[in-house]
Parts: sequence; C-alpha cells; structure tokens
Amino acid sequence: MADLVEADVNQSRAAFMAGAAAFLAAYAEEFEAEVGEDRYPGFSGRAAETAPRDAA
Repeated sequence: MADLVEADVNQSRAAFMAGAAAFLAAYAEEFEAEVGEDRYPGFSGRAAETAPRDAA
C-alpha cells in the first residue's frame, strides 16, 4: 500500500514541477522585468555585516 501511495505522490510531484517549470519559462521575461536582480530592494547588506555572530 505504501508503495502505491509513494508512486502516486511522486507522479503528482513530477506533474506539478513540470507545470511550474513551464509557467516560469513562459513568464521569465515578465518576472525579470518586475523583479530583476535586486531581490531585496533597500537592503544594503550592512545589517548582516554588523550583526553579532551569535544573533539568531
């Protein structure tokens, strides 16, 4: 029974991933225009440099 469930889940996962890849490929230019390379606008990165190493 477990093997059947696992096979079904793997098929569903593969179908989802194929659909997601096709969607991203179809809208890659739009995502690039909207998001671009700056994924964290306004973040200078300095907070990470000045934070204590043991900060959670």
